[in-house]
Amino acid sequence: MIDWLLGIERLDYSNPEVVFTFARSIAGWAWAMIAVGAVVLAWVSYTRIEGSTLGRALLGAARFGALMLIVLLLAGPQLEKPNERVERDWVVLLADRSQSMSINDAPGGSSRESQLQAALNAASAPLTKLQSTRRVLPMGFDAGVFELAIDEQGNIEPGEADGRRTLVGRSIDRALDEVAARPIAGVVLISDGTSSDAPNRRAMQRLRNERIPVFVVPVGSPDPVSDLAIASVSAPAAGFVGDRVPVTVAVDRLGSAGTGGATAELYDTATGLVLDTRELGAADSDVTLIARPDTPGGADWAVRLIPEGQDLVEDNNTRGFAIHLVDRPLRVVQLDGYPRWEFRYTKNLLLREQTISSSSLLLSSRRRYVQEGDVEINQLPDSPGEWEGIDVVVIGDVRADLFTEEQLHQIHDLVAIRGAGLLWIAGPSATPDSWRGTPLEPLLPITLSGASQSWNEPVTMSREPAAERLGLLELADEAEGGWPERLSDPDTGWALLRWAQRIDPDTVKPTAEVLASASPANSGDDAAPIVLSMRYGAGRSVYVGTDEIWRWRYARGEELPERFWIPLVRLIGREGLARAGRGAVLEASPPRTEPASPVRISLQLIDEQLAQQRPQTITATIRSDNESSAPVSVTLRPEDTTDAGAPTFSTVWLPVRPGSYTVEVTDAILSSEEALAESVEVLAPDDELRRPETDFAMLASLAEQTGGRVLEPDELADLEQFLPNRQRRVSGTPDVETLWDNPLALILLVVLLGGEWIGRRIIRLV
Repeated sequence: MIDWLLGIERLDYSNPEVVFTFARSIAGWAWAMIAVGAVVLAWVSYTRIEGSTLGRALLGAARFGALMLIVLLLAGPQLEKPNERVERDWVVLLADRSQSMSINDAPGGSSRESQLQAALNAASAPLTKLQSTRRVLPMGFDAGVFELAIDEQGNIEPGEADGRRTLVGRSIDRALDEVAARPIAGVVLISDGTSSDAPNRRAMQRLRNERIPVFVVPVGSPDPVSDLAIASVSAPAAGFVGDRVPVTVAVDRLGSAGTGGATAELYDTATGLVLDTRELGAADSDVTLIARPDTPGGADWAVRLIPEGQDLVEDNNTRGFAIHLVDRPLRVVQLDGYPRWEFRYTKNLLLREQTISSSSLLLSSRRRYVQEGDVEINQLPDSPGEWEGIDVVVIGDVRADLFTEEQLHQIHDLVAIRGAGLLWIAGPSATPDSWRGTPLEPLLPITLSGASQSWNEPVTMSREPAAERLGLLELADEAEGGWPERLSDPDTGWALLRWAQRIDPDTVKPTAEVLASASPANSGDDAAPIVLSMRYGAGRSVYVGTDEIWRWRYARGEELPERFWIPLVRLIGREGLARAGRGAVLEASPPRTEPASPVRISLQLIDEQLAQQRPQTITATIRSDNESSAPVSVTLRPEDTTDAGAPTFSTVWLPVRPGSYTVEVTDAILSSEEALAESVEVLAPDDELRRPETDFAMLASLAEQTGGRVLEPDELADLEQFLPNRQRRVSGTPDVETLWDNPLALILLVVLLGGEWIGRRIIRLV
């Protein structure tokens, strides 16, 4: 009956959660004012009416009651039951699954993986209990995140730690995305701290704003153990028998604990013979090993480090390389006609360079020689025997008629047959015009169809892609792209080359490569070649169409001229030495790469007999050092169809897996040649074992910045007492039963209004 009078259908008013409220709330003082107003209105209505006092009082009370009831109904009386639910908070557990967990540097000599597994086993029961009050999300991470399996007993199964790289920042970010818009009590991070990144700004801001603490559990050595590793080996592709062959080894000292010394050995991998041994001090970052080979031919050498103390990873302590040995030292003969500025500067550069022995001569028309250099020669060589042993000939602005016909033929054969290099430095007087019709004209990368022309205004130089591919003209650091932009800016003043030969691009020979171009400073004409390179026989010829490189000294002293000239000399000297007497040259570039990065394999037929055969394809085989991998055959095809120049066959190979590979030419056309093989090493990017040291400082910093704490592995079982309570009550739409439209309200209103009307009839006011 009461439910019917009140119009209640869904709510139980006896439920303590059900409360009486108003749809339109009115303040207490407003109710008082309304009540006073209703009293005044009722009193005014009946105070002057004739009749008994009791009757008027009853009528006034009825009116007061009706007015207050109307206001009460307008306020919207109702019964309301809130709808709330408790949302449990989340605990995200991240376990490191990278390869660095296999390193045995944990206390007691165990691995980091064993330490992690022991911590999870000890915390198995507490974590199972924790899941009854909170939601626990176990995840593994390396370069990304993934859920971990939970067995029937509730134990976390971390799986195998085989990730090649760790990205802690990215993993935390992805883990937070997995529990987005949910209350998080904390993130538990079990790791050695090794990572290629750090938490990004967005993730850190979210951790702070939502007050999500990160509890870190460091595993591994509490005192970081450092690792010695070979960073790079710098060795010439060719060397001289009986001469000093320097092999520079750069050493990485991974870790902040400081590594001790080590012994560096250079040895022949075929015989095991140790060629040189040097001690590496505790503070040394590189060491130079010197070998004096006594056997010509191809050789496979390697460098190994033998650390004095504990070393985490042995695989990075050895690095191999191939070298071609011949019986002759990098010697340079520089010839010029007068002491121009370029001659003076290049002469001094060659003198300062310890790896080059040079002789510089000025030739005059009276057959007088002005000699400078660190190797004395009594006269200009005039026989093949006297030219023997010279690796690079530099010809400046000197007339060809100062040489005998025999000397010119000897220089030609020195380059074409013996594999020496020829460097031309043009000038306004004799080079290149005086060399027309001489035996050395074929060695020019340009065709002398007419008198050479020079620019009638200053020019600036710009490097071309061919130079970048050969690693030449690297006049700036890698951050600047290898070539300073200021060198191509005429506004600098010092970058202007006041004299330069204007080389018509149509005169460039088909086999020549443009290493640099000249652009006029004022007229806006098209750029023209200024530095060219051309293979010729077993050697190489480089032509520089200006003698103004010395002006760059106004920028950084002699740094820019030195970085321009010395690599050119080394290229044509050592590369020619490596090619001398060979019919074909195999190249694999780059020799060190990453999976899915292209490797260019090229074969050049520099022997005329081989070149005349013009094969359609050449077959090469790629073998992995991993015996389980099958060899891969690749087909090299001609790069162009022109008849001029040495034919080059090439292809592109995409390695799939990391490892060491050997590229061998197995085609029948080269059956009479010595074995042609090149090595390629494919390294995984961000390999975990290349950065094996723990980084507890990063983990501690992460915990401090987020309000978490550092837990020892055996404290993981006590995790619950450190977690804040982040569960939250979620309010839904409340259940409402209105009381202003029920039968009781209508009855009361009718009774009050009807009672007043009847009373007024009785006293005859109606």
